[in-house]
Amino acid sequence: MPWVWSGDRRLTVHALPRSSTIEVHFVPPPSLAPATDLQRSLREALARPLETPRLRELARGASSAAIAVPDASRKLPVDAIVPALLEELAGGGIAGPRVTVVVGCGAHRATLPEERRRLAGGPAVTAAGVRLADAQAQSAPHRCLGSTILGCPIRLSADVVTADLVVSVGVVEPHLYAGFSGGVKGVAIGCAAEETIAWTHAPAFISRPGVDLLSLEGNPFQDTLREIAAATSLRYAVNAAGADAGAVSRIAAGSPTAVQEALARHLRPACLHEVERPFDVVVAGIPAPKHDNLYQASRAATYLGLGPRSPVKDGGLIVLCGDLPGSLGDGPGERRFADLLRGSAPDELVARGLREPLGPGGQRAFVVARVLQRCHVAVAGAAEPRALSGIGVGSFSSVGRALAAALPAAHDDAARVRVLVIADAMSTVVRLRGQERASEGDVTAPG
Repeated sequence: MPWVWSGDRRLTVHALPRSSTIEVHFVPPPSLAPATDLQRSLREALARPLETPRLRELARGASSAAIAVPDASRKLPVDAIVPALLEELAGGGIAGPRVTVVVGCGAHRATLPEERRRLAGGPAVTAAGVRLADAQAQSAPHRCLGSTILGCPIRLSADVVTADLVVSVGVVEPHLYAGFSGGVKGVAIGCAAEETIAWTHAPAFISRPGVDLLSLEGNPFQDTLREIAAATSLRYAVNAAGADAGAVSRIAAGSPTAVQEALARHLRPACLHEVERPFDVVVAGIPAPKHDNLYQASRAATYLGLGPRSPVKDGGLIVLCGDLPGSLGDGPGERRFADLLRGSAPDELVARGLREPLGPGGQRAFVVARVLQRCHVAVAGAAEPRALSGIGVGSFSSVGRALAAALPAAHDDAARVRVLVIADAMSTVVRLRGQERASEGDVTAPG
């Protein structure tokens, strides 16, 4: 029976009408076995880092270190990883308040003190006497490190810039612009100021050729992030690759780029699913923590609806399954995202985005608008459905009601109706096999 994630819940999609003209295609989560012993895998990764000396060796001679960790939008066992990193740093002579654990908030909201302690690794980390800080794009102190070759201002958290040694902790998963997250991104974006985030996420830049899901090589977005990080003392990363519902499948440590590329090679075959023909309706499961708000959950819609190999028919429907307890999102980027969608029709927003920067959060409004130009998007099960009013995204109380509303319309011409059910649409990328939809190509950025 087809099922989808909705936060931490598994929903069985059993409301499909019984009909010989309805064809259902189910895509289960990526077939990656979770690590049987996370602590052992972590110890082995730290003992044999990729393309760099062991962290304790890198720490020798340094007087301070910063460990960048993700905010709550990514699920990661920091309570295991960060204490192990502190032990390595102490072995190299850096301990206590000379270490700062920085929560990379980016343009998301700043964290509350108790939340920050949890995200930094919990009681074991705070007992070690390290400093805890947020790197939030608008509120944290930042330092300027010049600009990239293409002109992106490099402005990052002062806690990161002033550290002699920087370590990034993150998750490698599909990413619409970077190809895959992880690597240097936790510092280059997670710890960046508003100017840097706005430049890298400008619609004209993310529309450049090569900026694509699952693509690292020849990706201008990824290249720029690596150039930003090269201006810092980022020398080491610990990244995890996920399995079902956020469980860790593999963990790697070492050079940030080498770690990201190794885990991307591990993930890519499992997360890419190709289909022969497009679908009328796609039911997309949104696992925790991406189900928290529309800003995060809408990633699934963009993975599905953008690009010439989109598996969604023109005029089709994408149903995002999540209760969105955080509504549209409450950080400055999320608020900007909602305001832009509420203030402009999709065509107007896309045209505006290609003319001018839209600010942090604006890039997500831009790509969602691109999806809305060619298909419909709705949320099934939103806790506050009224919050979706006026932003171009529909709302249904359940997956069954969404299908009941969509399928008769799709069936008007008596053609066979195709329904795609994706258990985890955040870690699964579905594309047409070796072909492109004839009716739509990629948006072309000016210049």
